[in-house]
Amino acid sequence: MQSHFMLARVRWSFPLWVFGGISCAMILAFGATIALWALDPRVIDGISVWAKPLKFELALAIHAGTIALVVSRLRPSLQADPFMHGVAAAFLAACTIEMGWIIFQASQGQHSHFNDSTAFHRAMFSVMAFAAVIITAAAAAVAFQVWRDPDFATSPTVKIGILLGLFGGTVLTLVTAFAIGARGSPYVGGVPPLTARMMFTGWSQTGGDLRVAHFLATHMMQAVPLAAIMAELFRLGQVAKSTVLFFAALWGIWVLLEFGTALSAGVAFQFLGP
Repeated sequence: MQSHFMLARVRWSFPLWVFGGISCAMILAFGATIALWALDPRVIDGISVWAKPLKFELALAIHAGTIALVVSRLRPSLQADPFMHGVAAAFLAACTIEMGWIIFQASQGQHSHFNDSTAFHRAMFSVMAFAAVIITAAAAAVAFQVWRDPDFATSPTVKIGILLGLFGGTVLTLVTAFAIGARGSPYVGGVPPLTARMMFTGWSQTGGDLRVAHFLATHMMQAVPLAAIMAELFRLGQVAKSTVLFFAALWGIWVLLEFGTALSAGVAFQFLGP
């Protein structure tokens, strides 16, 4: 069966070049950062100085790649209109600032987030926060174009999954991100010792950690569209749309439960183990 998400409509407009190019650039940067991790023995908070760039490169590669796939299904006039050019240009500038600062700070052996050591570092954290909003909101902007497109090149079920995933993921990502920023830390109930954090993610296993909900909110943008594609592949027919709606609702509830658990200083993802 031919997939409803084949890239037959690809027209390499400026927005598609930007989103696809950033995704590819982050994949290349991810490989280079792994090499730096192996060669550079420096650590921050007990882990490699290159751990944070590595996580952000992977996350941004997935995020930009998701948006690029969605943009490729838009009618050419919507891909190339001034609104999409503006979104793409803002996204490019925000990614350059965000990743540039994270990588630079890693090279200096310093924190890029929640670094209040100088007025300049505090100002840069505010700039990063604004850039992160632009990066996240780009998904909702693209979803708006999907909603406007009467012949979006997927099935109606996949289109619903994309709209729910991108809009819902944007809103929940911003809610969880603003909560972290307002608190000045992702931790609730004190900063955990290094021995009480999950491997690679650094999530707390002894208290609340808002990054769990933030992670789930961000990846709602991939999970719900993928669920819609699976519903099509399994030929669920009349119940396909209802299945996608139910899955999106469950994912949103999961985010909110993890968010509430963290705010109450509870341990999220306990089932993942040490």
